[in-house]
Amino acid sequence: MTIQMAKYPVVHVWRSPQAPREIDRPVCMDPPDLAAWLHKMKTEDRKGLGGRLDTQLLLGEPVRVLQEEDGWFQVVVPDQPTHLDERGYPGWVPSTHLIDHPDYSRAWTKGPLVHVTATTSRLCRADGSILFLSYMTRLPRVGEQDGDVWVLTPDGKTGLLPAADVITASQLPVTDPATRIDDAQRFLGLPYLWAGMSSFGFDCSGFMYRLFQAGGIRIPRDAHDQFHSGRPIPAKKLAAGDLVFFAHEQGTGVIHHVGMMVDHTRFIHSPRSGFPVRINRLTEEPYHGECCGGARYEKP
Repeated sequence: MTIQMAKYPVVHVWRSPQAPREIDRPVCMDPPDLAAWLHKMKTEDRKGLGGRLDTQLLLGEPVRVLQEEDGWFQVVVPDQPTHLDERGYPGWVPSTHLIDHPDYSRAWTKGPLVHVTATTSRLCRADGSILFLSYMTRLPRVGEQDGDVWVLTPDGKTGLLPAADVITASQLPVTDPATRIDDAQRFLGLPYLWAGMSSFGFDCSGFMYRLFQAGGIRIPRDAHDQFHSGRPIPAKKLAAGDLVFFAHEQGTGVIHHVGMMVDHTRFIHSPRSGFPVRINRLTEEPYHGECCGGARYEKP
């Protein structure tokens, strides 16, 4: 197995090389056009991503390549824990969307890393090009200029990020629930995206994953695993910052949704295709009937 890095601001991890549809062509091209894809898709197109698209990578995020087949890499994502594969989240990525540059690999391993904490940030590259980066993109720091930060990109080139948009750290500090909640509320109104792991569109568990990552805590990628990996909290004892889960069959079946408590009655979440990030009350249906408890994460 070899290690490669995501080459673009958002790289899609598909269920199989045959999973993308014609409408998904913009994000399978080299380079991908995320903005065109998001603009083109209607609500039904977004719903159709289920069973096709499984997760996303951010610029510079590492994967392990298992094999290559007809221009696609089969990969696992080590930083996205899952019960599906102990090595990391599995899937398929166009081979042109990954890159292995020795300078970047050394810098990534050595650190420190620059973490994008703004909802999005503008990376001005030394070659004059511009990339728009998602919240929680991580890149090696290589210097500073007039207070802004030079970073290394996976192709071995450098770029400048605004200092106000980032934190430099080997490991982000663990934040309190109030900070995570404030962070979450910056995304109110952002449209839902199945398998979304970026601030250009989150799914429910991807939203929680990135919020906790920003708070110095790594949790699993999917809601089912997030429920079983944290400290169990009964529904009646949920507090601000806890994850709250919802299951089919009036809360007794398969877990299908997750949000984060804002206080003891309200939670913030990315609901489903056609609906943006918003705050609801646990007393509302279908949430009241489907609530199956919560999980608390307090340590990295």
